[in-house]
Amino acid sequence: MKEVPVLTTQELSKYLKLNEKTILKMAQTRALPGFKIANQWRFYLSAIDEYLQDRIVKSPNYDFSKLYTTSDIMPLSRLVDKSYINVDLKSSNRDDVLFELANIARDSGLTNSSEELFKQLQKRELMLSTAVGNGLAIPHPRNPSDELFSQPGIIIARSINGIEFSSPDQKKIHLFFMVCAPDVVLHLKLLSKIAKLFKRKDVSRKLMKAESKDEVIKILLEDERFSLRIAE
Repeated sequence: MKEVPVLTTQELSKYLKLNEKTILKMAQTRALPGFKIANQWRFYLSAIDEYLQDRIVKSPNYDFSKLYTTSDIMPLSRLVDKSYINVDLKSSNRDDVLFELANIARDSGLTNSSEELFKQLQKRELMLSTAVGNGLAIPHPRNPSDELFSQPGIIIARSINGIEFSSPDQKKIHLFFMVCAPDVVLHLKLLSKIAKLFKRKDVSRKLMKAESKDEVIKILLEDERFSLRIAE
């Protein structure tokens, strides 16, 4: 029987980078999934990860500030280099895709260990698929750290034929945005930004038709300019 990691309040506070009082308050108000044993709160790590993905990835309008209060990060286009992009993945299954993505991270200098990154990506998918539907998946390790990633970045990859990835809508995945972040806070903010990006359905359509890495970056830049005009 597979062991399911259970965290104490103290352990969860370290994992989420929040103080214990905040964790207790969120648990008591059901803002975080947990349960009590002899008046002590305990948390299934798989439930926490699933909860965060549901709120931050699948619900782009979720108020991220309820969990974290940090200054905004640079636009996604500034976190994407041409060396981070592959518009023609050769993989035909989930593990091969994860292997390709880990190698892109290694070759572009985002990670010093593609082997460890690949293992972490596999573990994350076994816990909960990072496919979010509509042809998009956001692979990432469960425990992002500066030991795994040397710098932040977003790897973008596309599969023309699509990959079975245990998507909630049962559709094949064509677009992969892999989050590379040296800490959990930045990691979750990047998830939030990617989710908001794909709330605009035309972005997926344009990325699927992109013929080059330069065009992918151009699409991101155009979307950011559009968002700025709407915000004015």
